Amino acid sequence: MNSIANNFLADMGGPIPTVELTEFGDFTCGQCRRSRSLLTSVLNAFDGRVRYTYRHFPNDRCEASKMAALAAEAARRQDQFWPMYQALFTLPNITRTTLSVLAISLGLQYHQFLTDLDDDDLHHRIEADRGEGHQLGVLTTPTLFVGGQRFYGKMTLSRLAP
Repeated sequence: MNSIANNFLADMGGPIPTVELTEFGDFTCGQCRRSRSLLTSVLNAFDGRVRYTYRHFPNDRCEASKMAALAAEAARRQDQFWPMYQALFTLPNITRTTLSVLAISLGLQYHQFLTDLDDDDLHHRIEADRGEGHQLGVLTTPTLFVGGQRFYGKMTLSRLAP
C-alpha cells in the first residue's frame, strides 16, 4: 500500500511529465529544508519531465508547522502557493506576525490572507493530506514518492533521476 494517486493540487512541472515526484513535507522540518537544493536540482536537471507535488504533513505537536501549512494554502487562494512555499522554507521563526509580514512582502491581499488562515476549509485540506500520508505509511518528513512508489534510502540526484 505504498503507492499514491495522481490527484494533486500543489504541483509543478511539464504538462506530460516523465515521472511524478511527490513529497509529504513540513515547512519547519530541518531535513525538508536541507533537501530543497536537491529537489531543485532534480527539477532543473529534468526540466519539464518531472511533475513535483507537495503534500502537507505538519507536525501535530508544533503550532508553527500547522501555521506554515495554513499560510501556504492561504497563499494558494491568491495564486501564490509556490512563492509562499519557497519563502516558508527560509523563515527561521514562523509566527502569525512573521507570516503576516511575509504575505505583505509577497504582495498578497493582507486581510484576505489573515481571514484564510482561520478558514476551516484550509484546515480540512491539510488534514486530508496528512490522512492520505498516514494511509500510505508516512511517519516522518520528508517522505518521497517517485512514480507513485515510496522512495526509500538516501536522497541523491542520481537516485531521484527519472
